[in-house]
Parts: sequence; structure tokens; C-alpha cells
Amino acid sequence: MKICIFYTSPKLGDLILQLPAIKAIAEKFNTKVSICINAHIGIKNILNEQNYIDDVIENYFRRGRYFFLDLFKLVRDLRKKNYDIAYILEKTKAPALASILAKIKQIYGFGVGSQKFFINKSFCLSRNDLRYNYTEQSIRFLKKIDIEVDFKEKFLNLEKVKNLDLLKSFKNLPKPWVCFGVDSTETNRIWPQRNFAALSDSLIEKNLAKTIFVINAQNYENYFQNIITASKYPNNFVDCKKFNRKEIIDIIDFCEYFVGIDSGPSCVAGALKKKTFCIIGATDATLPRFSSMYKIKSDIYDSSREIGIIRCGDNFLKDNSEVKTIKCEKVYDIISSNLL
Repeated sequence: MKICIFYTSPKLGDLILQLPAIKAIAEKFNTKVSICINAHIGIKNILNEQNYIDDVIENYFRRGRYFFLDLFKLVRDLRKKNYDIAYILEKTKAPALASILAKIKQIYGFGVGSQKFFINKSFCLSRNDLRYNYTEQSIRFLKKIDIEVDFKEKFLNLEKVKNLDLLKSFKNLPKPWVCFGVDSTETNRIWPQRNFAALSDSLIEKNLAKTIFVINAQNYENYFQNIITASKYPNNFVDCKKFNRKEIIDIIDFCEYFVGIDSGPSCVAGALKKKTFCIIGATDATLPRFSSMYKIKSDIYDSSREIGIIRCGDNFLKDNSEVKTIKCEKVYDIISSNLL
């Protein structure tokens, strides 16, 4: 039986959050599965080496005038494999339409909006289900087809694709190595950089860190410079902005533990089953469910926002006023109590 699973978000974290659902489908049928993902993700070589994935199809899933160009390319790619079943872990229509044109016999998807015209309607989600986060949506969908999702496993393994040359380039850096994920495309998630600096000072002084790799991709401010300026130990940091996505994932894997906001890198750390300390901003703390993740919430965290008004996230605070209330001391205490 040949199975293809679709998830088209261009965000790395969103895809990583779906790996438990993808692995659950593979285990249900006792077979490796193909996955079709957004080409912007850029980690095909890593995903291809996972023991529950046999192939990775990439597509840009663009809109407007490029929609049909990408659609026909996807149909060609699907026809090469002769898939029996398609699972679409979202409500988008392009994967469903491509599956129809590729003559895949069994097509399952959320079935919300126009997608419902192209899939098996027996297992659709309701529009109300879209008020829950992406993890919960997939859980509800798969439960309808008798598939349970387990979050206790390791969902990314780099043994076959470990970058040993990159590791050697860090050999003179003192250990313990720690990874900080300090920024996001969504500014309401971002913990102040002075807090990361103060936290790093405490970790270094207690010998819980000696080299800190700082992951920062956005340009809202100079995150790395702001941290080392505020820290008493500026020479203990490595700026990871120059590394590509594959190298960033390797660095997370090399480190002893991860500290960061709830964004893509923290999801990667959780999927690697790395001890992950995730600082939750004005978002939904129930979204990532990796078993190795410790979630650090503000004292004013409001669980009512875990269900959207119309859709997931439409009731989140738009600024980082809440995440600013999380004290450095609180984060340090949670980290140290789970390391010592």
C-alpha cells in the first residue's frame, strides 16, 4: 500500500508539529509513507532519512497565476508513484485536486471549504474544529479514522545525516553547549533579549552552559548583538545567523539542551527529543506536545485563548507584553531544577 501525506505550510515549525501525526499514519499501516511538503522548508535530506518516511515530494503551492503551474507539477509527481491513499492534514484544496487528477482512489482530508468536493466526506472536520490549534485539528481528524497520535517518541533522528565536519569546527568551544532560539516571525512570541542575556549569565556562572549558540533569523532588531552587549560573557556566544537550516538543526542536535520561545527551532528540539525549555508568549501552550518539552508560561496566561473565536489564533495578543512578564529567575529555576 502506497500512502502520501500532504502538509503545505511554508513554516518549518508547522511541519515539525505534524511529524507525530505522520508517524502515526505510518505505524497504523506498518509501512513507510511519502510526504508532500512546501519546497520552502528546505530539509528534504533530513526527512528522507527518517525510518517512517520513504520519499519527500516538494512543491511551492503558490496561489494566483502560479497555482495551476504548481498543481500540474504535483500531479506529475504523484502519478510517478501510483499512490493508493492520500491524507491531507489541513483544509487546502490544491493537494485534494491534485490527488483526484493523479487518480488516487482514497483521499482523506479535513473537508472544510472547497476541499470537501474532492475528498471522502465521511471523516470531515467541522468548521468549529478550526478554532483549535493545528496539532489538535490533526488529532481530531485522525481519530475519526481510528488513528491515535503518540507524542512520546523521537520524531527526528540525524544519525544518518549528522554533519561531522560542522561538529569538528566547534571542537575547541568549551562545553556544556546550549542552544538559544530567540526570535520569531511573530513578535508577540519574543522574550526580551536582555532577559536572554541575564539568563545566559546565570547559566554560565553555574556551569550549566559554557558555549551558547544563538539562533536568530529575523531582522526586526539585531538580536545577537543585543544579547552579547547585555551579557557579562560576550565571548561565550556563537551567532548562528550565517548557518543554513540543515546546519541549524544539526547545532540543536549537538547541544545538551535548548532554551527558546515557541517557534520553529523549539519544535525541532522537541522532535529531536532534546530537553527543551520553551518560553510561551501570547499564544497557545497546548500546540507543541513533544514529551521532552518544558513549557514556561506567564503568571497571567489565559487558557481560554486555546480555542479561537472563529479560527485558531484569532484571539492571541498582538504584542509581546505578556511574554515580557516572564521573569528571568523563573526560567532559570525551571531549567536548573530539571538539569541538576
